Amino acid sequence: MLKRMKMVGILLVAVLCVVLFVGFQADFLARGLVFHPPKFPAGDWEPEGVVFEEVSFPVESTRKTALSLASSSSSSATGSKTKKQTLVGWYFPHPDPKAVILYSHGNAANVTAFPGFAGLLRNRFSASVLVYDYRGYGKSGGTPSTSGILADGRAAANWLAAKEGVDVTDIVQWGQSLGGSVAVDLAADSGARGLIVESGFTSLPDMAKRISKALPAKTLLREELSSVDKIAKFRGPVFISHGKADGVIPYEQGERLFEAANEPKTFYTPPPGEDTHSARLTEEHLERLDAWFAGLSEGHQM
Repeated sequence: MLKRMKMVGILLVAVLCVVLFVGFQADFLARGLVFHPPKFPAGDWEPEGVVFEEVSFPVESTRKTALSLASSSSSSATGSKTKKQTLVGWYFPHPDPKAVILYSHGNAANVTAFPGFAGLLRNRFSASVLVYDYRGYGKSGGTPSTSGILADGRAAANWLAAKEGVDVTDIVQWGQSLGGSVAVDLAADSGARGLIVESGFTSLPDMAKRISKALPAKTLLREELSSVDKIAKFRGPVFISHGKADGVIPYEQGERLFEAANEPKTFYTPPPGEDTHSARLTEEHLERLDAWFAGLSEGHQM
């Protein structure tokens, strides 16, 4: 009898070890394959010729301990530690905005890559713009995670809405690549005046398949960033662009996002030579966006 109980005890310990291993591997997989954060001092933090404000705002950061990883299905907070992290963004205010834009950038970048681009958005679309860094990027504290960057997006949207004196639903959510998944999540969960996705992916498991079809990403990832499922929940204007020469995220994934989105929606394919993953916005691209923003303004007062 004692021998049997000892064997059961060993088995339970082994199961617990497997559960913990899977939990920790989920974080490792996401951080190792998804996130490549350039931290401060990487980048030019004092760009010349651009007017903006460097701002900061808090976001809650919940770190799961070994106990909470083993019982993540429980609603209890036992085994988790919550603390405040500080996120940093660059805010480009417009004196009389016709739109308010929250820009969620892609991977391997921080806010220092976007002063010229954000200035263009402000001037072209008469918009106030906030570009922010996810936790672990630039000057933002913490360590990136799939669920964490979604919380970061919500914190940024709430800060921008309060700063501009508008509702979160009045914000145009604009995301590129990894940031597309954040923008889609925000629009689907909280609503938005409009949604723009550049070079977005359908989900992390779909991207993981490009690395290895044997990789059990769907099992290991707690948050799949499944934009293809979430985008169907958003009821509002959508603008999706994707280049056929995108070597990072296949063009077909952009097409699938567009198919899943509700009307009214627009799909734009940049011309050859300007259709890579991080290509600049051409004048033709900007003109299509001009028309899209004009449609947002009809019957809408800021």
